[in-house]
Amino acid sequence: MKKLNILKHAALLLLQCLLTTVLLAQTTPTPKQWDKRFGGSDDDDLISLQQTTDGGYILGGWSASVIGGDKTEASRGGYDYWIVKTDANGVKQWDKRFGGTNTDYLYSLQQTTDGGYVLGGWSSSGIGGDKTEASRGGYDYWIVKTDANGIKQWDKRFGGNTDEYLNSLQQTTDGGYILGGYSGSGVGGDKTEDSRGFADYWIVKTDANGVKQWDKRFGGSFADYLYSLQQTTDGGYVLGGYSYSGIGGDKTEASRGYNDYWVVKTDASGVKQWDKRFGGSDGDFLNSLQQTTDGGFILGGHSLSGIGGDKTEDSRGYYDYWIAKIDASGVKQWDKRFGGVSYDLFYSLEQTTDGGFILGGYSASGIGGDKTEDSRGYYDYWIVKTDVNGVKQFDARFGGSNDDYLNSLQQTTDGGYILGGYSGSDIGGDKTEDSRGHGDYWIVKLGCPPDAEITPQDNLDICLTDSVVLTANWVDGFKYKWFKDGNAIPGANKRRYTATEPGIYKVKIHSEGGECRKYSKGVTVINSCGKVANTLSLFPNPAKGIVTLTYNSNTADNVQLRVYDKTGKLMFTKTEQAIKGSNTYWLNLSHLINGIYNLQLNNGSEQSQVKFVIEK
Repeated sequence: MKKLNILKHAALLLLQCLLTTVLLAQTTPTPKQWDKRFGGSDDDDLISLQQTTDGGYILGGWSASVIGGDKTEASRGGYDYWIVKTDANGVKQWDKRFGGTNTDYLYSLQQTTDGGYVLGGWSSSGIGGDKTEASRGGYDYWIVKTDANGIKQWDKRFGGNTDEYLNSLQQTTDGGYILGGYSGSGVGGDKTEDSRGFADYWIVKTDANGVKQWDKRFGGSFADYLYSLQQTTDGGYVLGGYSYSGIGGDKTEASRGYNDYWVVKTDASGVKQWDKRFGGSDGDFLNSLQQTTDGGFILGGHSLSGIGGDKTEDSRGYYDYWIAKIDASGVKQWDKRFGGVSYDLFYSLEQTTDGGFILGGYSASGIGGDKTEDSRGYYDYWIVKTDVNGVKQFDARFGGSNDDYLNSLQQTTDGGYILGGYSGSDIGGDKTEDSRGHGDYWIVKLGCPPDAEITPQDNLDICLTDSVVLTANWVDGFKYKWFKDGNAIPGANKRRYTATEPGIYKVKIHSEGGECRKYSKGVTVINSCGKVANTLSLFPNPAKGIVTLTYNSNTADNVQLRVYDKTGKLMFTKTEQAIKGSNTYWLNLSHLINGIYNLQLNNGSEQSQVKFVIEK
């Protein structure tokens, strides 16, 4: 069965017609940890996923499968909403199906503040099955609220007299929900404003129980399709999709080409504040947007346009990924294009913890252009990581021998990524489990590198003669940074480091973008066998909570420990009884904030000190 999104693109292309150096493959700095497939005997398409507060994942999309495979509940109609909950390792915990007697497509889901889930999409079903309200027209918005175990609590339908397609939803800060998609209906049913053109952006605000509070329509004279929305930090909303309309109605800027990215900003009551259009001379399809940490917005989709208009880089192939960064007022700051020689279709993005961006979709391109790995099948998952300025850091492809469509991705709490979508592939390539039916949910977890090690083994004291070579384990695609006594060693950024002074040495391996930092435990270099040059040492360093202090004393006297911050301010003191010889103390530093500190030990006749870092 062909994917619905591809059919939609074919329809849009038809509408447009009516209107008028080979690169070496690289390994991603976030290596694959595992992949999982979930499906039944028919067609199952994952559209949205999210990491949950317990570290696991919630997956959502639609399914035509009966009971069997990973599906425990029978189909209600043609397609039903289907959600799957997994643990942190991708092991299925439960699954639930929600639907009526006709067709129901889930396009968006989110874990809610009460630990449950809200599911949204579009439905042509009447009352029956899990649907408690009759259809308004052809397709209507349909949301389902569940508890933490996937048990339905309520459902709501919103629509007019024709078709409404919900593509994005979010829980709002007041506990309610904002729903967004597009509508062709006039006034009537749940729609309070007349259509502007063939299709318009349509948002609906509800309370915590799904009761409608207000709705708003935004559009021009032709067709406007909303695919992504978000509540903004000022309490308002940002809406994004693409538009075929010229100036008129709610649209204040003329079309660049066949269709353009179109962004609308509203206040908390849904009143429009501004709108902006971004595009080139051909077709530009915005599928995802997000407010960024600087208060602006990142826009992402795919583009057929060459240089011109708002597009500053030429097309690589037929479709390319295209992202545009705008400020809080909608003024463009920069744009970037990523693609290969064939089709590269963009569907999901997120700002990462280092301020950069992770982009995802699917690609039919081989090596060339911005693509560094060859195709596995026809379409494969393809991700691109950029820095804060949109400069590419790495890309990676994941797929099997058939078609694999990435629809959703997210950075995970461990610094890696979770990728999700649809797969028609059997075992092979990056796929470790056979297909269940025509197509299945497929998730891929990318993780941090393994913990760094130093040879000789961690915690082994090394005798220093003239010098000693310390070697870290090799992790492909990562960078290295060496530390001595908690302080970074300038210029020490290779896999090997030659130590010429005694001290405690560690190495940090980290990805290009700065995520996935991993420290080795460290080794102690001794200036002569059996005698530690610095009689005071602290482990671990960097520290988080309780640390171990070791100290060699020539007398059995009380020792005083003093901790100072980097400005010289005394943070606290502690007195301990020493014995002659080797001493071990445990010190709780959990109350200190992140930063650099100095620990001094004084017993009257002897004094030692060591710098350390708090990094929580």
